[in-house]
Amino acid sequence: MIEEINIDDADSLWNEVTNFQKASGSNNEFIYRGHSNSNWNLLPTVLRRESMRQLKEANEDSINCEHLVSKEFKLLQDFIHSCDQTGITVPNDSVMFRRENLTQLSLEKYIEHPEKWPSEKLLETMAMARLHSLPTRLLDWTKNPYVAVYFAASQALRMRRDWDGSQKLSILVFNKGLSTIDNFGPIKVLRIRGAISQNIVAQQGLFTVHPILEKRGEPLMIRSLEEYLPDKISVQKLTVPIKESVGLYRLCNQFGFNAAKLYPGTDGASRSVIENQLYTLASRVREE
Repeated sequence: MIEEINIDDADSLWNEVTNFQKASGSNNEFIYRGHSNSNWNLLPTVLRRESMRQLKEANEDSINCEHLVSKEFKLLQDFIHSCDQTGITVPNDSVMFRRENLTQLSLEKYIEHPEKWPSEKLLETMAMARLHSLPTRLLDWTKNPYVAVYFAASQALRMRRDWDGSQKLSILVFNKGLSTIDNFGPIKVLRIRGAISQNIVAQQGLFTVHPILEKRGEPLMIRSLEEYLPDKISVQKLTVPIKESVGLYRLCNQFGFNAAKLYPGTDGASRSVIENQLYTLASRVREE
């Protein structure tokens, strides 16, 4: 269950996430996610509408859980082979790693037992793929609330032409309790090594892993993350009118949470320039 807290303006939302940050500690760890649309569910990319549409096309509209497992396996397999072509090393790679995890026999085992997908050995490679936009069952989170605010606000600026009075953006706050606990019912919190990506370090990122609970032959069930969590685990949604993204982006920039810092390298610098232009344009829309 998600508790929704409606907030009126950017400054109030900023103060609210600051309170969460102050309350976070070894006995009370919060992780955060930003959405430019408060109506979005907590679904990883591979379970979202476009991915499901493609899966139905490939399987003539009748899909079971093993169809999705097969698709994910082949996406990850192709990602690793593409990395080979560009000389990029994937985590834990070796001849033995590939023999145990990437063969047709491996796929057949997952198809027979889809609830075992993905194995622990594949998670870091899956995280690397997700960081570079491949659809996976990993959902991105951050340990820093201001990073979540940046993502929600910067995405909202890109939607400025479609703003209306009813739209809101949101910050999701997952109170996971003890920082040493990373399993919540079937949901796993995945922390990966910073060596895998500069972005994960700059963004203080981590992931949740969406499980498969169905057996082979059973219809695929698509559930938002909170539906898997035990009752004692709380998720809160802080919402604010989407036009407040202008003020939120300004605050993020003021305190150093921008693309140049969160995407180390020239791509981040370029992204920052573009987003600053979007901020200027969105400021005019807000005043209309």
